[in-house]
Amino acid sequence: MAREDSPSRRDVLKAGAAAAGLAAWGSFPAAAADATEIDGGTSITEPGNYVLTEDIDVSRGPAAIDVSASNVTIDGQGHTVSNDAGECISIFVGADNVTVKNTRVSGDRNGFLVAGNDATLFNNLVSGNGRSGILLSAGKRTKIEACVVRENSLIGISGSDTEDRGSADETTVFTSVVADNGLEGILLRRTDDAAVERCLVSGNGTDDATRGHGIGLIDRTRDLRLANNQLLSNVADGVSFRTRDAERTLFGLNAVGNAVANNGSAGFGFHDLVNADVEQNVFARNGRGVEGRFDRSHIRGNQFVDNDFSGACVHSLVRENGFVGDGVALNAFAHSEFLENTIIGSSQHGFSTAFVEESTFSSNTIVGSMGDGVWTDEFFGNDVRWNNLSGNSGNGFTTEQGVGSTFKFNAVTGNDGDGLSLSGFDNDDPGTYLVRKNTTSANGGAGILLIDTVDSQVTRNRVCANAGGSIETQGLADNVIENNQIC
Repeated sequence: MAREDSPSRRDVLKAGAAAAGLAAWGSFPAAAADATEIDGGTSITEPGNYVLTEDIDVSRGPAAIDVSASNVTIDGQGHTVSNDAGECISIFVGADNVTVKNTRVSGDRNGFLVAGNDATLFNNLVSGNGRSGILLSAGKRTKIEACVVRENSLIGISGSDTEDRGSADETTVFTSVVADNGLEGILLRRTDDAAVERCLVSGNGTDDATRGHGIGLIDRTRDLRLANNQLLSNVADGVSFRTRDAERTLFGLNAVGNAVANNGSAGFGFHDLVNADVEQNVFARNGRGVEGRFDRSHIRGNQFVDNDFSGACVHSLVRENGFVGDGVALNAFAHSEFLENTIIGSSQHGFSTAFVEESTFSSNTIVGSMGDGVWTDEFFGNDVRWNNLSGNSGNGFTTEQGVGSTFKFNAVTGNDGDGLSLSGFDNDDPGTYLVRKNTTSANGGAGILLIDTVDSQVTRNRVCANAGGSIETQGLADNVIENNQIC
C-alpha cells in the first residue's frame, strides 16, 4: 500500500512526461499544405504527406491504415484510429522511411505494426489496444519519440524476432512514457544496438507478475544503451534479461543515469553480462538491486538504497558505489577490484561472497552492518588494504578458509566480534597471510585471530583495547608475530 504522502499514478506519469519533454497533447503544428486528406480506412501506396481530418473507427483487415509505399508522412492532428478487425496502422515490409505523428491509436489488436525500415513514430498516444501498443515486426532502425504507450493488454512496445526477416535492430525509444501495460513495458528479442533514453517506464505487469518487467530482453542481446530513464514500480524487474539460448550473454550493456525504484523483483536482473558499464544509476527499494554475472565490466558510481548487489564478478571493476540498508552478496569475485565503495547499515553482512581469488579490496568503508563487515568463505591470493571496517555487529573481516592473502593499512575498530578473523583450511592445508601495519582496536573479540595458519606474518600492527585479546591463535599456530604495538 502506498504511503499517504506518496504521489498518485497520475502525478507520477505527468511528472515523468514533463521530465521526458513530451509535447502537450492537443496543440499541433499545421499539416503540410500538400497533404492528402484521410477520413476513413485506407491503403497508402504512393509516397507523400497525408493528414487525418477526422477520427477513424473501422472493421478492416489487415489494418485501418496500411502503408506499402516508402517516404510517407501521416499527421494525425490529434485524431484517433481504431479498428476491431486488424491493426490500427501497419507499415509493411519494403515501406521504408515512414513517419506517423500526432495520432491516437486504440484498437482490438496491435496499435502499430512496423515491418518497414527507418520508421518514425512521434508524439502518438497509443493506449488501450487489445494486444501490444507497438509491434516492431523486425523493421530496422525504428525511432519512437515523445509517445505515450500505456494500458495496452499485452506489451507496450514489442520488438519481435522472425526467422525470415531478423530482429528489430537499432530500435530507439526516446522521451516517451511506457506505463501500466499488461505484461512488459518494452520487450526486445535478439536485438542489437537498441537504445532507451529519457523515458518513464512505470507500473507495467498489471496482468502477469512473472512477466511484468519494465524492460524485458530475450535471448542474445548486444550493445544496448539505457540512459537517464525512470524505471519505477514495475511488478517484476525494472530491467530483465532472460534466455532459452545456449548463448546466455548480454554483450555491451551501457546503463547510465537511470533511476530504478520500487520494482517488485530486481532493479536490474540479468544472466551473464560481458563488457557492461553500469554507472551513475540509483537503485532504491527494489526487491533486489542488481543481480548478474559480470565479466570484464564496470559497476561504478551507483547508489543502492535498501536493495543489494548480487551475482558474480570476473575481471571486473566495482568502484565508488554507495550502499545504504543492504550491501553486496556475491557468489564469486575473481580477478576483480572492489575499490572506494561505501556500505552503511547493511541488514546482513556488508560484503559477502563464497569465493574470492586474486582480487583487490581497497579503500572501502563498511560500517554498521548487522553481520560481519566482510565475510568470505574461500579466499585465495587477494590484496586487502586501506579499508575502514567499523561498528559492525559481527567481525570486521572474516575469511572462513584461505591462503596467500595480504592485509595492510586497514582500520578495523569497534566491531562486536573480532577485528580480523583469518582462517586456513585444516591441518593438511593451513592458511598463510601477511598482516602488516593495520589498526585493530576496541573490538568485542580479538584484535587479530588466526585459525589454522602456518608461516603467516603478523607484524607492525597497532592492536589496542580489544575485549577478546590482542593477537590470538587457534589450531595450527606456527607463525611469525613480532614488532606489533599492543596497548
